[in-house]
Amino acid sequence: MTAGLALATAACGSQKQGAVASDGSVTITHAFGETKIPAAPKRVVSAGFTEQDDLLALGVVPIAITDWFGAEPFGTWPWALPKLGTAQPAVLNQVNGIQVDQIAALKPDLIVAINAGLDQDTYTKLSAIAPTIAQSGQDAFFEPWKDQANTIGQAVFKSDDMTKLVAAVDAKFTDVGKNQSSFKDKRVAILSATTYQDQYDLTPPGWRTEFLTQMGCKDPDGIDSYVKDDRAQVPKDKLASVLDGADVVVWKTESDEQQAALIADPTFAALASTKNGKNVFTGKDLAGALAFTSVLSYPVVADQLPPMIARVLT
Repeated sequence: MTAGLALATAACGSQKQGAVASDGSVTITHAFGETKIPAAPKRVVSAGFTEQDDLLALGVVPIAITDWFGAEPFGTWPWALPKLGTAQPAVLNQVNGIQVDQIAALKPDLIVAINAGLDQDTYTKLSAIAPTIAQSGQDAFFEPWKDQANTIGQAVFKSDDMTKLVAAVDAKFTDVGKNQSSFKDKRVAILSATTYQDQYDLTPPGWRTEFLTQMGCKDPDGIDSYVKDDRAQVPKDKLASVLDGADVVVWKTESDEQQAALIADPTFAALASTKNGKNVFTGKDLAGALAFTSVLSYPVVADQLPPMIARVLT
């Protein structure tokens, strides 16, 4: 049985996925089975790295948020911070794994842990505290953003609202494609500005680059051979073989210092994109927005990235 069919069946025969069942509950299917949420939750813990964006987009303010990176106030980046209002949620971290005891002390009525790296043992511990929503498949991190958003919309009884928000994000990117004819069929690569074990993380083709397709762009050739487990890691000495076929290279630089270090690297200097002036440097907020891939962060990408790409294409 597919996840969508199971969810529809759990909703007491409703034809609409995510609909509230006759007993007032919603049931979500995930990697560890099914979770029944008896009523619209009021005390929600965001136990994964990005779920707070989806909750806040729907007006659901978590009682706890897990900090990922960036040292932002309450683990909440600028595009989502205004939606916190005066709330001051507890800040969790995953330095030593999910903080089960701290979550239990908060007495939540829903734990959202889609992007939390859950294993069976941790899921069992969390679900003993409150209904817990886990990832849908075997990839414990980074559910496709639309799947995560729609699941969270269902879990907090605001499925229709989330559907509209996702459609609005799609529309922003497709509007860019309509208004930027110079983007058509241009190959755009997005990658980290630093290496790990002498490899760069490139954004792999798939759901993470769907927004580029919506804008009329394409993935560069040569990435597929480096994709493994939904990641693309390219050795430093092979970087030119991938990037030299790109029309634009977007570097996720998070600070002026990081950008300066990149520019000083001989490998960077030798790239065709450097010689031809086809590099884009993001800055911290845009790099964060690209990493979060959320219903709140993607509008930042749609507003900020296209003008930067347009400038280097002229």
